[in-house]
Amino acid sequence: MGSPMLFIYSLSKGTDGHNIIFMKKFLFILLLGLFNFLPITIQGQFVSYNQIKNGNYTAAVYYSSTTGQKSTYELIVTVTNDVVTAIHFGNNGSVHSGYNNSGYTYSGGKLSFSRDYQGNITGASTTVKVTYPNGTTQYFQIEL
Repeated sequence: MGSPMLFIYSLSKGTDGHNIIFMKKFLFILLLGLFNFLPITIQGQFVSYNQIKNGNYTAAVYYSSTTGQKSTYELIVTVTNDVVTAIHFGNNGSVHSGYNNSGYTYSGGKLSFSRDYQGNITGASTTVKVTYPNGTTQYFQIEL
């Protein structure tokens, strides 16, 4: 039995065109089969490229609302995978991503990082937008 490359080469030498069509189909199926197995070999592997550790951080939070209210607070925020996923208020209240009983929509929160000349993180910031069913929108500009 000859090598696979010799087999493919012999298919390409046909004069009637049928062997060339067969060879193209054979190569297509071969490549398709190889690509089907690639996800299996890397399935289940998760590589985290977080810039900072997941957890709670003290942050300066600049609040503004479509009602005209503006305030500045020092609050605890929860960071998960470089995204602010919750803002905790001092009264045990919070706004957070995911399901909530108040019907608001939480969006934003992806952190942008500032670095020094050595590449060390010197700060992080983001904006979170919370929109309520009554049309009121709150903005939280967050700096870690």
